[in-house]
Amino acid sequence: MFSDTPDFLALSHRPDLQVLVARWMRVISLAEMRQGYELLLLAAAQHRCRQWLIDARRRNNTDREGAIWMVQEFLPRLQGQLGGRTALAYLLPPVHLRDQQADAAFPPARFFDDKPFVAERFTDERQALDWLQQVQPAASGQ
Repeated sequence: MFSDTPDFLALSHRPDLQVLVARWMRVISLAEMRQGYELLLLAAAQHRCRQWLIDARRRNNTDREGAIWMVQEFLPRLQGQLGGRTALAYLLPPVHLRDQQADAAFPPARFFDDKPFVAERFTDERQALDWLQQVQPAASGQ
């Protein structure tokens, strides 16, 4: 656990799985989303960890403005700061996967083909962790 995180975010490192876990604790604003991801990046650099489980079940859906910031500004910085390919497994409530507006904000799988990061959405934490373990060798090798 990281002691300097704000009340809306819980960060922990799982060295046994080589996974950094970020749990959003409540609905957040766009400014809080940006602050949270910056803290997540700092923790990832500290632990040299490119496998992220992002539990967004308590957070509101990412809006289009937040998605644009992630794709255009935040995610492109990951390789320069962490090296290799970063994998982000998003844990969401099932209703968010049925939300067409939120779904449109999340890039399709082919978007990640040539990127130094990859992301996928899950409703089950075990499946998300399994996916991170499957992509880990590829993430470590790039």
